[in-house]
Amino acid sequence: MTRNFLYNFVKKYKITKPLFIGYSIVFSVIFYFLFFIFFGDKGLVEFFSLREQIANRDAIKQELLSKMEAKKNMVDGISLNSLDLDLLDEQSRKVLGYVGKGELVIYQDQPIPLEDPK
Repeated sequence: MTRNFLYNFVKKYKITKPLFIGYSIVFSVIFYFLFFIFFGDKGLVEFFSLREQIANRDAIKQELLSKMEAKKNMVDGISLNSLDLDLLDEQSRKVLGYVGKGELVIYQDQPIPLEDPK
């Protein structure tokens, strides 16, 4: 079927063999470049994929920057210039596990039920 179509097309428009080969090469080159514009290593599909990855990384970056800012504020709160004693006490108890003099620590293996199991 394809052979008949091409044969009839060539006969109808009186296309010579060199001209037919030239058209075939030009069509092949155009198809090649169009294919790689969309699906190549630097094509549109890769472009949109990379753009999505950049957006994801920007969101992660913003989250990390906000965490860094919170940590910086905590460090500034503990610095000698502006020592916040309540923050220092809270962090020493939480991070280092310190307890104050006269405080009692109770460790619990299982959670205490809130209601009476009757």
